[in-house]
Amino acid sequence: MAEIEKTNICCLDLNNECIAYFKSLGLNVFEGTLGSVMSIDWNKVKNYRVFIRPDFDIPSNLHEYHVYVADTGNAKQRVFKSEEHESKKIEKSDLRRFSCEPPVNLLDIQPLGGYYLSRQLQAENRHKRIEIVFLGPNSEVEYTTDSITYHDPRSFAKMSNYEAWGILKGNSKYGRRVKLEDYTLSKLLFEGRKYHIEYYSTFQFPAAWEGNTKIPDPDYMSLLNNEDGECISYLFFDKEQGIKIVLPQVEDKAGLLRDLFENLIFKHFSDFFPDIEAKSWIKKPDYQLPEEKAIRSLMATKQEEFEKEMADLGKKAEEVSNRCAFLKQIITCTGSELVVAIKEYLEWLGYENVTDKDDTLNEGDLKEEDLCFEYEGNHILMEVKGINGTSTDAECSQIDKIVSRRMRELKTTYVHGIYVVNNQRNVEPLKRQTPPFNETQIKDAIDQSRTLVYTAQLFALHSDIKNGYVTKEQARKALLGKGLAQFHSHLTSVGVPYNYFQGDTVICLDLQNSQVSVGDQLYYKDSLQRLVGMKVISIEQDKQNLETCSNGKTGIKVDVKVPRNREIFR
Repeated sequence: MAEIEKTNICCLDLNNECIAYFKSLGLNVFEGTLGSVMSIDWNKVKNYRVFIRPDFDIPSNLHEYHVYVADTGNAKQRVFKSEEHESKKIEKSDLRRFSCEPPVNLLDIQPLGGYYLSRQLQAENRHKRIEIVFLGPNSEVEYTTDSITYHDPRSFAKMSNYEAWGILKGNSKYGRRVKLEDYTLSKLLFEGRKYHIEYYSTFQFPAAWEGNTKIPDPDYMSLLNNEDGECISYLFFDKEQGIKIVLPQVEDKAGLLRDLFENLIFKHFSDFFPDIEAKSWIKKPDYQLPEEKAIRSLMATKQEEFEKEMADLGKKAEEVSNRCAFLKQIITCTGSELVVAIKEYLEWLGYENVTDKDDTLNEGDLKEEDLCFEYEGNHILMEVKGINGTSTDAECSQIDKIVSRRMRELKTTYVHGIYVVNNQRNVEPLKRQTPPFNETQIKDAIDQSRTLVYTAQLFALHSDIKNGYVTKEQARKALLGKGLAQFHSHLTSVGVPYNYFQGDTVICLDLQNSQVSVGDQLYYKDSLQRLVGMKVISIEQDKQNLETCSNGKTGIKVDVKVPRNREIFR
């Protein structure tokens, strides 16, 4: 039997982390549900209609609960099984059930469970309550009730999971961008979580009268707004009714509840938690044991050191980001900003005297190439574009006209054209087309001795050079090749592993005249086509350890975990 002095807390559809937090406080936790979403496969149901019994689970001694926490966005989906909704023992309370007919194949029980709970709470309205609700999408369901006795008429009832909780009226609106209110509670709850929030409704506060003036009801306090200033989370307080807090969906619900209870609920509504309040003084510094006080002092010192170190690292990271801002600009910008960023990249790569042609144009001059420089006796002309899609044939070959003109002007054939594109610039590079050129465009570039390169390539190349996998000289020469620039042409493929062992740190390759030795550096490419290096620790073939191997099916132990189905290079 539970200890009666502990607070009863009714948790409905909360995740395991939230339940664990409340249990850690020593509260009597009821793990219930407002109901599931029933999924009906009509191909497996013989009848034209099915009868569903509500599966909400609410405490039978509801009058002994004064704290309720629910999540309307965490309903479980269950598959309908006829045998689970048939009752062998029929009691008077079982006479009504809910029917569902095609084409409806999902029935949300939550609004009904919430309605049942609210009716029970209204019957116990003499008690003050704490109600906290994480709101998911607004679910409105029209339930059809049927009696087991056929002569009873059918009736209909439309319910919403918002109305069931007495949520303020508002507008259904989904979003993720939020603005905090300028006070402590709002910042405490949402400052570190503002980028991990989803809301499904905005709310309008009722009006109250102050003399002859109409004002927003002071019993309501906004906790969070969307970018348009509309309330998406609020607190309601009434001396007689208690407190209600309506929250959006957040990733870290357990952490938010911890901040809410420890900084607001326990402090200002301690009468709901006599057990916690009775023991809270024992944690004050005055009652700490000497060894405990020393440890806590050391913890505080370590925390200060950690925060200082993190702040210093944050500054260093910011400095690196600012110093290499051109790297992020080449995959985000267009126009003159992109040209300037590519110019800075080329200078970092080791090209000298890179000229932005816009800086040399006089009024009325024809704008031709964006950048030009000389390298190993060649005149290099570069066309730079930032576009939302992929390049047309005309865009890819536009630089050829300028190359021909420069050849005539300079009376030399040592003029090379490069087309650089930041394709699909409004799309994350991982989701862009790679490469952003078709086979015809690449073949034409080879035939016309022109280079095609895309900025995500250059972004990845920076890491390869920093890691020592590609030299700047190799990169400079590759940038002057024919067709699509190949920055990894100095590497040789040894194939794709056909099996993996030991947590994917042993790869099995069928070597074909490709020598691999212990101590060698192998590579695979990540999702951005950056090289990832790995050292060969051991080689095994036919259950024998080898120092080197060139042919046959071979097991190779490396010092990193290798993603599946990636080509391996040496």
